[in-house]
Amino acid sequence: MGTMTGEKYLLDCPDCGQVEGYVPSDFDEDERAPADPDKIIEEDVVRTSGGPATRVRCPRCGRWIQPDRAHPA
Repeated sequence: MGTMTGEKYLLDCPDCGQVEGYVPSDFDEDERAPADPDKIIEEDVVRTSGGPATRVRCPRCGRWIQPDRAHPA
């Protein structure tokens, strides 16, 4: 998801449907941060039954979902 940095994205959350959010930049965070911190999409490596996997978190409900469910807005 590194190519998503600082850009606006839509998540297809199984619970919330289409959710708009932003991925914070690793640099220049003050300049690129969205006005609404509730729209920040987190990315992390989480433990699954099959081992570690990258997931993104829905900014609305907090559910971890597959990163391929995030698309440029």
